[in-house]
Formats: sequence, C-alpha cells, structure tokens
Amino acid sequence: MSMFSRNRNRVLATGGALIAIVAVVALLGALTDPIIERVAVGGLVAVVVVLGISIYSGNSGIMSFGHVAFMAVGAYTAAYLTIPPALKKSMFPDLPEPLVFLRDLEAPFPVVLLAAAGCAALFALLTAPAMARLSGLQSGIATLALLVITFTVTNSWTAVTRGSSAMIGLPKLTTPLAAFLCAGIAIVVALWYKNSRSGLQLRASREDAEAALASGIAVGRHRATAWVLSAAVSGTGGALYAAFLTTFSSRTFFLSLTFGFIVMIVLGGYLSTSGAVIGALAISALQELLRRLQDGQFTGGFALPGGVTDLVLSAILILALIKAPTGLMGIRELGLPQRRRKQSLEHG
Repeated sequence: MSMFSRNRNRVLATGGALIAIVAVVALLGALTDPIIERVAVGGLVAVVVVLGISIYSGNSGIMSFGHVAFMAVGAYTAAYLTIPPALKKSMFPDLPEPLVFLRDLEAPFPVVLLAAAGCAALFALLTAPAMARLSGLQSGIATLALLVITFTVTNSWTAVTRGSSAMIGLPKLTTPLAAFLCAGIAIVVALWYKNSRSGLQLRASREDAEAALASGIAVGRHRATAWVLSAAVSGTGGALYAAFLTTFSSRTFFLSLTFGFIVMIVLGGYLSTSGAVIGALAISALQELLRRLQDGQFTGGFALPGGVTDLVLSAILILALIKAPTGLMGIRELGLPQRRRKQSLEHG
C-alpha cells in the first residue's frame, strides 16, 4: 500500500470516528430530556468554534485569542437575518441609511449559516494582511487586540448592534440535527485543510519558519488562507450560538467565552483535530455541570460560590500546561486501530 493510500485511509478513519462521536452526542440531545439536549447542542456548537480555532492555531502554531470576534460577526449576521422584520423595525429605528434594507430581510437557516460564514470570512480577509506578517507572541497579541476592537465596536455602535442591550427575538433554530450537520462539516473542513498542500506547508512553517521560508514556502499566504477559512468556520459557530441562545449582547462575545474555548483547545490538544473535538465536548459538559452546581440543583439546595466555574477551568488550564503542554491528544488523531495500522504497513 502506498504512503498516499495509507494517509488517505488514516484521514478517512479519523473523520469517520469524529463524526460518529458527534453523531452520538446529537442523538443523546435529540432523544433525551431538555437538559441533556442543551448540553449536547452547546457541546456541538463549541466543537464548530474550536475546530475553527484549530484550523488556524493548530496548523500555524500561533494561538489565537481573537476568534470569538468572528463568532460575534456570525451572531449579528444571524440576528439580522432571523429576527422578524416587524420587531427589527422597532429595535433599530436609527439604522444608517446604507443598512436600512436589513430591516426587511428574513432568510432560511441554511442561508443564514452561509451568510454568517461569508461575513466572518470577509472580516478575516480585511485583517489577513496584518496577521500574515506577524508570528509568535506578536501575532497572539494582535488576535487579542482584534477581539478588543470588535467588542468595542459592537458595544458602542448602538444604532446597529444595540450596544450593551440585548439582541432579542431570534427564533431557536439550532437543533441537535443542525448542530450535528455543522459539526460534521467543520470536521471535514478541518481535516481537509490539515492534509491539503497549504495545510502541510503551513505546518512545516510551524515546525521551522526560517527553514520553510528558505525552501520557498509562502508562509504569509498560507497563514492568511488558514485565517480566513478558520474565520468562516467560527462565524458559522457564532450563528449557531446566537440561534441557540436566542438572546445575546455584545458582552456575550468577549473574554469569558474566549477563555472557555482556549481551555478546550489546550486541554484536548491544539495540534490535533481529534483533540479539538474531544476538548470541546468534555469542557462543555463540565461547564454545564458546574453551572448547575452553582445553582444548587444537584446539592440539595446548597449552591457552590459564584465563580467556581472559572476557578475550576483555570486550574484545569494550568494543570494541562504543566502535565501535557500539547494536550491530551498531542499530535495524535483518532483513526485506525494499532493492529490494523501494523497490518497495513506489513502489506504495504
């Protein structure tokens, strides 16, 4: 068996295993009680966003703290395309003239998701030249600055975003099926890019940027490609999240949400697509459990102190960085069983 065939089989096995995992989660959400459904859908939405981050950070080696900004773009896009026109007219009486047409728009959810991905990708395209020129610590700080800029705009531009006031009236369109389909597509996109020519060259620059440049690899171009693609996936996740919450504000998409996603990708392993999926699902379930413990639901009325969720996540992040700097999965991917891999190599 050729090396190409073995790699193709491993990628297909990884994709099949990950899609099976998210399918089980979606089935649990669809066939059980509303509490499990909420946890399942929230976990699948997190999978989409964390895979978006992984497409950029996992292949470039640059940790992004700014992808929640693309979520915000996707969420506001979803709001304008799903809130009933009559309600939008009362919510946005002072829309700038070029944006007045948005009051009358209403679209099916698949169209909303595509529009959210497109708007987030366009935003990323505008910022790509700056991100492509930076690397290392400077690039990480720049992504955080992008998040702060986005939050400042959404929190201050009240005529368009309602500022700190809530966006209300979104129908709850993010079902277990919709979340599963988007998570499955995100898995396919992440694995496809990771094993594409651009992804392989970007990973080469991750290992040794100077050697990659000396070999003629256009590192900046590949970083920009990953940046835009990852933004589209995260923007889709933002639309799913908005249609899951049905109410959100500018403060929804800031540091607290960013911190949760960073814990997910660090714990699972930012170099591994499988790690991103596992980390997203595990931390999502833990966050929901801790929130309910804070509400006293499982402790006979005794509520844990506020802030316990952030405290536990911070401790997990520190332990993960000490004990497993590359996450639980490291660079490994779920795929063919070890015995089958050995047989494949023997028959190759």
